[in-house]
Amino acid sequence: MKIRIITALIFALIANSSNAALEVTITKKDENTFPIAVSKFKLIGKDAQNKDISKIIRDDLNRSGRFDVFIPDAIIEKYQTDFWKTKGIEALVIGSIEQKSSKIYQLSVSLYDIYSNAELFTHSASVDISGFRKISHQISDDIYEALLGENGSFNTLLTYITVTKNAKGEKTYQLNISDSDAKNAESRIQQKSPMLSPVWSPERRYKDKKIAFVSFKNARSEVYIWYPFVSKKLQKLPHFGGIVSSPSWHPSGKKLLMTMSYKGNKDIYSYNLTNNRFTRLTRHPSIDTEANYSPDGNSIVFTSNRSGQTQIHIKNLTTGAIKRITKIGKYNAKASYSPDGKHLALVHRTDDDYRIAMFDLKNQELNIMSNGILDESPHFSPNGDMLIYSSNQRGKGVLSVISVRGNRAHQLSSQNAEVREPNWSIKLKR
Repeated sequence: MKIRIITALIFALIANSSNAALEVTITKKDENTFPIAVSKFKLIGKDAQNKDISKIIRDDLNRSGRFDVFIPDAIIEKYQTDFWKTKGIEALVIGSIEQKSSKIYQLSVSLYDIYSNAELFTHSASVDISGFRKISHQISDDIYEALLGENGSFNTLLTYITVTKNAKGEKTYQLNISDSDAKNAESRIQQKSPMLSPVWSPERRYKDKKIAFVSFKNARSEVYIWYPFVSKKLQKLPHFGGIVSSPSWHPSGKKLLMTMSYKGNKDIYSYNLTNNRFTRLTRHPSIDTEANYSPDGNSIVFTSNRSGQTQIHIKNLTTGAIKRITKIGKYNAKASYSPDGKHLALVHRTDDDYRIAMFDLKNQELNIMSNGILDESPHFSPNGDMLIYSSNQRGKGVLSVISVRGNRAHQLSSQNAEVREPNWSIKLKR
C-alpha cells in the first residue's frame, strides 16, 4: 500500500460575524482549472437590483475546484469571441433579470464556448422570488455539465448537527437542512439531548426523501427516520436494548445499516423497512461499527478492531468474505464509498492528528487530503468531486469541503455553534 500527501490545506476561521449563518471562505486555489468568465447580470426594475444571481453561480463553480472564475469589470451583454481569447477565457456566462411584478422576475442566462464560437445553451424562465437560489444552483449544474461533461452537485442539500450553549452552559442540539452552499439553513428538529449521525436516504424526489439519525431523547440511543418534506411523524425503529449507532442507507432506500450491541457485542445489522426485520451481518468478539453500503449494494465497508488496531474492512455480502483494506497507520475509520465505488473517504490518524484521506481500492493507495488536528465524518458529494467533513478550528467545530481533483478547500463555519457530522444528498427532483 502506498501513502501520499496530495495537498496541505490551511484554514482560517472567520470570526467577525455575530450571526448564526454559515459562511463560505475559499482557502486554496489550484492552477489546473477551467477558465470561465461570469458577468454580472443586467438588472431591470427597482427591486431587481439586489437579485443578481451571478454571484451564486460564481461561488458554486469556485467551490467545485474545477473552474477559475473571472469577473468582468462591466456588465457583459454581447458575446465577443476575440476579446475573451486574449484573456485566456474559454467560456462566458451572461444574463439578465427583469422584474415583472412584486414577486415574479424574468430570468435569462446564456453560456458560450469561446473557442468553438458556439452558444451552448440559453435558459429563460419566470422565477418566483423564493426560487432564486434553487434555479441558480441548477444553472451552475447545467454549466458544469455542458463544459465538463459530468453532473454537478450544486442543486443538492446538506444535513448536519449544530450544538449551541446558553449562558448556563446548557446545550441545544439541532438537526439542520441547507442548500449545498449552506444557505437557506433550517433547524427543523431541536432538543436538549444529543443527536448524532444524520444521513440522507437515496431517493431523488423531495416527497420520498428521508433522514435517519440517532437521538438520545429517551435517555438511550435510538434510531429515528424523519420525513422533512411531508407531514409525517418521526418513525422510531425497534429497540432491543444496548447501544445503537451509525445508521446508513442501502442504495434502494429500503434498508438501513446500523451498529447494535444487541446480545452484548457491537456488530453490524441491516434493518429492512419493508418487513421490519433485522439481519446480523457481522459476528465477532471485537467491535464492528460505522458501516456503509457500496453503491451497488453488494458489499459493506466498516470499521473494526478485530486485527488489534482500528482499521477498515469490507464484507462481500454475496460470499460472506471479510477483508481488511487499510494497512498503513494504526488508526483508519469512518469510511464511505465514492459514488463510482472506486475510492473510500476515511479518517486516518497521522501521529496525534486525525486527517481526511482517500483510499484507492484498485491501487491500494492512501492519499491524505487535509492537515487538521481533528478532521472527521467525511462524505462524498453526489458526483464524487468534493469531500465534506467536520473539522476543529480553534476549539470549534466547522464544516470543511475539499475538491478532490482541484485541490481547493472552503469552510462552512458557524459563529455561535459547533457544526458536526455533515451528509450530502443526491441530486433532487420534485
